Amino acid sequence: MNAKSAFARYTRPEFARLFRALHLDVTYRAGRGDHLTQETPSAGNGETARDVLDLVGGAGASLFGHNHPALLEVARQCLEEETPFNAQASIRPGAAELAERLSSLVGATTGARYVTTLGNTGAEAVEAAVKHATVEHRRRLGALQEQYEVQLRRVRRDGMADTPCASGPAAGRPCEELLNQALERIVELRGLDPVFVSLANAFHGKSTGAGTLTHGTNVPADLHVPGPQHRRLSDWTPQAVVTAFDSLRAEVPSVTVDSSGVPHSTVRHLSPVAACFVEPIQGEAGVHEVPAETLAALRELADLHDAALVFDEIQCGMGRTGTFLASEKSGVAADYYLFSKSLGGGLAKISALLVREDRYVPEFGRHHTSTFADDEFSSRIATASLDLACGYLDRITETGTLLRDRLAEVASRWPDAVVAVRGRGLLWGVEFALPRPASGLLRELFDSESLGYLIAGRLLHTHGIRVIPTLSAPTTVRIQPSALLAPADVDRIATAFDEVAGLFSRGEYATLLEHLTVPADGAWQPRQHVPLPRRDRAAADGSAETDVSRVAFLANMDVPGKLRSLAPELGEWSDDQCAAVFDRMWGEADPFEVARNRITSATGETAEVIMVAVPFTAAQAVTALQAGHGAWLRRTVLDAVEFSVSLGAGVIGLGGHTSIVTSAARDVVEDDVKVTSGNSLTAACAYDLLLTKLAGSGTGERRVGLVGGIGNIGAVMAELIAPHCDSIVLVGRPGSARRLKRLADRLAGQTKISIAEDLDALRDCPIVVSATNSADPVIAPGHLAGDREVLICDLAVPGDVHPDVAGMSNVTLVSGGRIQLPELQTPHYPGITLPPGIVYSCMAEATLLGLEPKTPSPSYGGLSLTGALASRDLAIRHGFHPARIVHDDVSVEPWVEDQLSSPLKEYR
Repeated sequence: MNAKSAFARYTRPEFARLFRALHLDVTYRAGRGDHLTQETPSAGNGETARDVLDLVGGAGASLFGHNHPALLEVARQCLEEETPFNAQASIRPGAAELAERLSSLVGATTGARYVTTLGNTGAEAVEAAVKHATVEHRRRLGALQEQYEVQLRRVRRDGMADTPCASGPAAGRPCEELLNQALERIVELRGLDPVFVSLANAFHGKSTGAGTLTHGTNVPADLHVPGPQHRRLSDWTPQAVVTAFDSLRAEVPSVTVDSSGVPHSTVRHLSPVAACFVEPIQGEAGVHEVPAETLAALRELADLHDAALVFDEIQCGMGRTGTFLASEKSGVAADYYLFSKSLGGGLAKISALLVREDRYVPEFGRHHTSTFADDEFSSRIATASLDLACGYLDRITETGTLLRDRLAEVASRWPDAVVAVRGRGLLWGVEFALPRPASGLLRELFDSESLGYLIAGRLLHTHGIRVIPTLSAPTTVRIQPSALLAPADVDRIATAFDEVAGLFSRGEYATLLEHLTVPADGAWQPRQHVPLPRRDRAAADGSAETDVSRVAFLANMDVPGKLRSLAPELGEWSDDQCAAVFDRMWGEADPFEVARNRITSATGETAEVIMVAVPFTAAQAVTALQAGHGAWLRRTVLDAVEFSVSLGAGVIGLGGHTSIVTSAARDVVEDDVKVTSGNSLTAACAYDLLLTKLAGSGTGERRVGLVGGIGNIGAVMAELIAPHCDSIVLVGRPGSARRLKRLADRLAGQTKISIAEDLDALRDCPIVVSATNSADPVIAPGHLAGDREVLICDLAVPGDVHPDVAGMSNVTLVSGGRIQLPELQTPHYPGITLPPGIVYSCMAEATLLGLEPKTPSPSYGGLSLTGALASRDLAIRHGFHPARIVHDDVSVEPWVEDQLSSPLKEYR
């Protein structure tokens, strides 16, 4: 099994699918400085190397690039010296040196000393801070309770229990009563869970505690695990910050005794807030710097609640912004500092929590331990990383200024594409504006979640530059190079971003997305279905409110080339390119609205018909069914149904394979929405077109070959035409005879029936009807008679008949299952390439049910003759007429009640 297959199956299958869809499924085999060596397939199916400029930088971890020589030397020394990796219950000099250096570097700015707790990841440092702040908070309350208990015993001992306080807020109340009240409140507060504060859009990690403090990472509700009590600050203005949690502060009375022995009352405030967390620069939120005024207000807030102020410098600190602490220029000092990422130099996995010495809980380190923390290997590399960081500060500032200026030039040149360039030093975010393409398909593709990844693909495959979006703000592309970034690389970055921004600005989407047209490696696997709550019928934009009935028609793509119809912006792409894109994006795209139009009946009723694209092709549906992924296909259609319900649809029509994969709509269970496959009207239209031919043919010429009799439409077509044929041959693929015999038994006595498992049986048929579920043509010229007239009625979408058949002079190829709208109405639905005013019968049936909301669906589940007649009558009432398409010609044969053919009347 190759690396891609193993990754997809055994590690992170959801990422494997996403990377495959966005053509980010690449492998890097080496790295040095800011450059990675990418493995690329060669013409000989081997691997060739490609240089890629890495601007992801381990999401900030690679401040010194990949495999910095000084850090490699430290790692090599550790290995050569056989330094023990695990030596618990011993003095570890490397960890001690690292802790002292960290305290010294942070103290150079704050003037304080710190006790360091080492860990392995940034999230672990956050968890340690939550844990320490909880213990500190509890012990402070415990010490206060003990202090009040001593004071209560003292006033009792000194005979002052009933003595009223001489002054203060509780003047006149006895000392014992006040102190008992205070103790009750302290005990009550000790029983509450401590509260932690973080800012809106904060990112502090994804473990339980850190995840609670994190905001805006699009975590599904069922993946969110409740953590500590939490409050989020959305308003960053200083006054709002300072007063945000005044309601949590509880008044606690106290008693003081003056030198004359007279008691006086005072009051103090206690709070459940244990700590306030903040990133001085919010990296994952799109690189937003927290104003110095807000940091100062957070300091005041923490002091007001006697809580710890925690600066999370995991991504922005350790020199990345040009100063060792990103918070340094604010002049605000925190109580705790968190480091990770760059601390390990890109080689070691290490993190650190620094707690101001006068706040540190002595027993914390004894009870908060980790198997792999404090190891010499990581500690020595981290210490060397600190030396590098201090040595590179001037270079980081200089390179960062150059990078800022060049990116600002791009933003000013393309203001409609680039919203902002934000950051400091070597931490930058370039926010792109969401484009508004004309086509619904591209509007769906360029959503806020995908935009940054699509840009990443273009930059990677065209410019050899590696970027990814920030986690919580995926329209912002992160740029986090190392301190080694050269001026020439800055020029390369600016040129690449300028090209991408220009493509967006000019709307050149075909070029922007051409990296997706490269065929993907490896077999596709469906994503696991995640149950979602049913969406509200009332859409957010108020689209559920309408004065007409609303119909949603679901349709998958019949052939990949139809992509150009759905997105004319991609008109220059070839069929192969369209197919490659569908293969890549399969399973990642969501259903989306293509177009909506109003259609009016001959009687005056109106329905609004919305076309909803279901993101798979006919070929993909067949492949998935054969691979046993039918459940996934059904789920995809049901998601489209839910989407349609959210648009306010009262009728849902299933077109193409959306009906097939849901067992003729049986799997769509709705109690307040009508569902139809539209197959009854398809069969009725086709039957009416065939009737003239059957009635005008002589004995012996009414032999019909029916391909696809196992299917829903094929079976009812056989029942409709059987009384008017000399014979029918039911033609199926090898192995279908047993299932076809069940249909033959139903037709017994009406006409002569035979069964064939070879399409060559059609050579003896002057009339052929085909309605298979195949994604590819099944009827070729060699299957048909060449010496006499042949009429073929092809009901399949995509068609069952090979294009070469249309060139046979003796063959008339009729595309059945089409109908003309009343009054020559010509609504436009991208992807439907029928002549103006003509729509598919299945779509028309859904429309008709919208025009008659109280009429039952004639095509839910298996078809019947009764249902076909009912759909035909429904069409007649509203002025819809069957149409046949012969090559590029269209003929319309009106349904008029007094001209109904007698065979249909017989079924009434």
